Amino acid sequence: MKSHIMKTLFTPKTLLSALLVFSLLSCSNDDDDDHNDDCNTCTTEQLETILTACSDWYIEDLERNNIDLESNYVGYFFNFSADNTVIVTWDENTANGTWTTSGTGNNINVTFNIPDFDDINTTWILDELDNDDNDNDVEVSFEIGTTDDLEFKNNTCN
Repeated sequence: MKSHIMKTLFTPKTLLSALLVFSLLSCSNDDDDDHNDDCNTCTTEQLETILTACSDWYIEDLERNNIDLESNYVGYFFNFSADNTVIVTWDENTANGTWTTSGTGNNINVTFNIPDFDDINTTWILDELDNDDNDNDVEVSFEIGTTDDLEFKNNTCN
């Protein structure tokens, strides 16, 4: 009788369910709210290379004090130059500003100074450089504490 109970307890369906639960519990939370874990080996040179190699970055996500603001920047394109200037274009408008980087690893700071871009103008901490090799999407994420996020995305970068 014992063997009959054991057989019905471990059917393929229950084994699959158990495996699924185990795999979900053992997943790494690399993209969670555990800040300072995504860019351990990042350098300012990597960040500068990524931002200057691609043109027409756009804002994928912008939150300040837990308020979504990215819809205010639909159609805005950011072009970063190696001389630390940035040109923002939208409709038939242009704004010129600067950006600077400092630090290493999980402590890379990026300061934006673009006239009239108060939602962006501040010093951000680099959170993640994401270059998915399966497509042309490149994402660069910044944060300030747990309430402010800025993510630039480029889906035409090679």
